[in-house]
Amino acid sequence: MTKHLQPILIALKAEKKAIEYYSRAARRVTNQEGKTALNKIKAQEEKHYRELLRKFKHLSGHEATAAEIDGVDVTFSALTEEHIPDREASDLEVCQVALKDEKEAHAFYLKSAASATDEETKKMFHELASEESQHAETVNHICKILSA
Repeated sequence: MTKHLQPILIALKAEKKAIEYYSRAARRVTNQEGKTALNKIKAQEEKHYRELLRKFKHLSGHEATAAEIDGVDVTFSALTEEHIPDREASDLEVCQVALKDEKEAHAFYLKSAASATDEETKKMFHELASEESQHAETVNHICKILSA
């Protein structure tokens, strides 16, 4: 696996985990506005995942396999089971975990853009960073509502 594909594989794994997290989080929260917003973010993460799959295929000449995606070491916080507060967690705690991850994803995408070797990939990572920043703002807004 060439080094320039590694950030895309990491992003794919992280987006996959984010989709799973937002699905579970939306089912768990009781606040309807929070539930709706989490489902909307999940749909945006699904879009990111599809974009990353297309980019990987374009650069590598083949479809990313589950083994390639699952085999990478994620260097920033991919949302996983251990990130989900226990079943007694409040809506606010679930929201705070998502906020932390969105901020880490934003930083990862900016770093990936800086190290990308072609302009198209740089642009894609900058766009993903921007969208993750918007997700963080949305999640932060939800957290404020839930903490009131």
